[in-house]
Amino acid sequence: MPPPPRSPREIPPLPAPVAVLPASSAPPTEVANAASTTGDAGVTAMPVVAAAPPTVPVRAEAGANAASPGRPPQPQDIAATADHPVAATADAPSPSPHANLLPWLLLLALAFVLLAWRASMRRGRQLAQETERLSRQQRYLKSAHTHLQQKSRQLQQLSMHDPLTGTLNRQAFAAELRERIDHLAKYNQPLTLIVFDLDHFKTINDRYGHLLGDAALNLVAGVVREHLVSDDLFGRFGGDEFMIACSGQNVLTTAVLAEKLRVAVATRAAEAQPPIPGLTLSLGLAQADPDNGYQPDELFGRADAALYSAKQRGRNSVVIAEAGQAEALAAGSVRRHL
Repeated sequence: MPPPPRSPREIPPLPAPVAVLPASSAPPTEVANAASTTGDAGVTAMPVVAAAPPTVPVRAEAGANAASPGRPPQPQDIAATADHPVAATADAPSPSPHANLLPWLLLLALAFVLLAWRASMRRGRQLAQETERLSRQQRYLKSAHTHLQQKSRQLQQLSMHDPLTGTLNRQAFAAELRERIDHLAKYNQPLTLIVFDLDHFKTINDRYGHLLGDAALNLVAGVVREHLVSDDLFGRFGGDEFMIACSGQNVLTTAVLAEKLRVAVATRAAEAQPPIPGLTLSLGLAQADPDNGYQPDELFGRADAALYSAKQRGRNSVVIAEAGQAEALAAGSVRRHL
């Protein structure tokens, strides 16, 4: 026979389950009181002893318990979330403390770039102005240098050439003649000197005027240039006297040239407009060679003596210097020098 049913009061109470609570910031007494509460008034609640709080931070534990799948929210989770509102948003990225400085840094960098660009533009304009000023100054200096060169050439031309006929003056001709003689003496080469003047030149000036006299000088200079080569020297001794130096030619070859000049001047004077009546040449020649020596003054003395002899013979002639002719001329007159 089965035993009779036992009264509900006789059933022994079951022990309450011991809950292992996560770490919480609540005091241990509060956790124990919350765990000992039962729904049934007749059941005797067993005390729950709370364990010591773990060393894991409450915020991280609460977040882990809340994120566990299938686990209903616990009172301690709600309490932890209420006490630490930041823990509920632990997964959200926190704003960087330097995020607000970035726009200001960009603005500062842009302002610096703008200032640098403005300074470079200003410097560029200054450099362009300075370059233009230097360019103008360079053009001015170049023009002044060219002008000075022209003036220098003109002064050199005036210092070395006769202003009327354009031939070498006496000083320039003498300097060039000495250089030629010194050079030819090293190689025993001859040099022939012609000294000539215009016949009756004073009469032409007195009768027809100095303008016609100047025209006669220019006519003679033009005719002589037509018969000379570039290596020959041609100069004006003074007044109506001229000199010609022919390098590397013997006296006979130079005498042929002198005769051509004499005939050409007489013919051209008659054909000139207006004609220059009575214009002829008297020419004296002398040669510098190993036999006669290479002394410029002695060479000029012998050619001048031959010119004087041509004048004595009636003018309009060519005379070659002879040995002793210069000494005979010097005995009766004052000897001229180059």
